[in-house]
Amino acid sequence: MRNFSPAFQTHIEQECTTLCWAWKLTRKDDVVLGFTDHDQALEINGLVYEAASGFTPTDMENRLGFALDNSAVLGGLSSEHITKTDVEAGLYDTAGIEILRVNWKAPEECGVIWGGTIGDIRLKDGQIEAELLGRSAVLESSTGRVFSRQCDAVFGDGRCGVDLSGFPAGTVCPHTFSACRDQFENVENFRGFPYLIGDDASYAAPREGELKDGRSRYSL
Repeated sequence: MRNFSPAFQTHIEQECTTLCWAWKLTRKDDVVLGFTDHDQALEINGLVYEAASGFTPTDMENRLGFALDNSAVLGGLSSEHITKTDVEAGLYDTAGIEILRVNWKAPEECGVIWGGTIGDIRLKDGQIEAELLGRSAVLESSTGRVFSRQCDAVFGDGRCGVDLSGFPAGTVCPHTFSACRDQFENVENFRGFPYLIGDDASYAAPREGELKDGRSRYSL
């Protein structure tokens, strides 16, 4: 549940409201820019939000409870303050973004609807299109090595250790333990986990007639 000020909460519960959207961008160099779809610039907490930026947030309004997922796109935003040079320099990569709902008659009455970062960003014909990544996106990214039965080394690189000059051009490694052992005789450099079991192992039971001597039931 979002915590809005009593005055703003009272306003949004009225039958007739004077609401608009506002966006606050914080670039990697700590430059902060503000934009609004209102027809006049608004000053909110000391930051001037540029008016008539060209973005119509219909997609946001259509999402239940103003909830944005990690595939939402901020599109059609245009401003002389957003230049192709800055975009290509990466100043907007992973930039922080806050989306606000604002009472334009009393801009001090506002609330943050969503917060996250900029993902992929493009600038075309003076307009910006940017992927919006929610804060949960950090939890969805992989960090470090991924455990897998297959080898994660690049065939022939330093971690692999195979001398490609000893094999015909176009030789491909399937990254399996059996290929590493039998085809390339390089099992000591295998970078996977061949005995890694899957989720189905939790539900598996011994089959009738199997030898039950305590060894792994997984075979290469």
